[in-house]
Amino acid sequence: MAEPERMPTEARNEAEGAGLPAVPWLKRHRPKLLLALRMTVASLAAFAIAAVFALPQAYWAVLTALLVTQGSVGGSLKAALDRLVGSLCGAIWGAAVALMLPDRSALPLAGALGVGVLPLAVGAAFNVGFRIAPVTAIIVLLSTAATELGPLGYATERVLEIALGSVIGVLVSRLVLPARAHGLVLEAAAETAALLARQLEALARGARGDAQEVVRLNTQTWKFLARLEMLSTEAAHERRSRLSDEPDPEPFFRTLRRLRHDIVILARAATEPWPESVAAVLGEPCNDALHSAAAALRGASVAVAARRAPPAPDAFARAVAAYEASIGEVRRRGVTRELSVDAVGHIFSVDFGLRQLQRDLADLLARIAESAQSR
Repeated sequence: MAEPERMPTEARNEAEGAGLPAVPWLKRHRPKLLLALRMTVASLAAFAIAAVFALPQAYWAVLTALLVTQGSVGGSLKAALDRLVGSLCGAIWGAAVALMLPDRSALPLAGALGVGVLPLAVGAAFNVGFRIAPVTAIIVLLSTAATELGPLGYATERVLEIALGSVIGVLVSRLVLPARAHGLVLEAAAETAALLARQLEALARGARGDAQEVVRLNTQTWKFLARLEMLSTEAAHERRSRLSDEPDPEPFFRTLRRLRHDIVILARAATEPWPESVAAVLGEPCNDALHSAAAALRGASVAVAARRAPPAPDAFARAVAAYEASIGEVRRRGVTRELSVDAVGHIFSVDFGLRQLQRDLADLLARIAESAQSR
């Protein structure tokens, strides 16, 4: 892939690590390596504290600390809350059902298992974060340790160990080389904007030859948007917990999703060949508009990554105006009267897509400017 088409973070990492083969790889995978470090520290810290307090099954605290430690502070906080609430509900319900068991023979235990799992499984089916609840209930019902300690004692110990692991996971995420969800949102937004720019450039290069490239980039953009949505949720947890005073990143996700939709509209229209009678008049202005939009999105990508004010999309606005002026010229010549309904629809579908793109691009640039001012 040519150098100009690389994503901003990748290009920056490679430039900074020029001459040292391992450095680009380390910089590119720095967030993952830091996450691995935090997970290791959280596991060791949980084990040490569990050993100090002589917890009977310390692995619960260690496993919880490992699982709770996420890529950002907000992600760790969400995972900790989900695990705590799910474990508490599962432990209470499992202990209550276990206390009603007449004996622990196979048939009564099977009935208790059904009663214990069903309502919690329904909750887990509607809320992914609740999936630990039926797991905890099953452990309380079937564990041999629960028989020795009693359901209430065993459930209490498990909740305390899970609470300890959750607290340690959040503290390690907060104190050991912390990664803020808002910063990750900006990186993901920059990469998504760069992908959208590449789609527009593929459209401008030619309908037939780059159709598969447009589809591939569109699928890749969808994956980036899914990650951006997840990070926006984590950033919202940080804001609600007073761990961050950054502006709400949700508008980045919404605007980029609308931009992707705009490009899908353009792709459907622009991949159709122009009628011969208007190709010379409309083809070049359309391609100029697509290239100008791509350049504006690349500028937005760089600006959001650097948290600085974005460039004004003046060139794109002029290109859209030039395309619409070309439509006016075609209509003045009376060419549209000779075209089929589909051909006329093609001309105005491109115009509609460009107008929507202009509107949503302006919204994205406004969001970037707000983010730069809050720095």
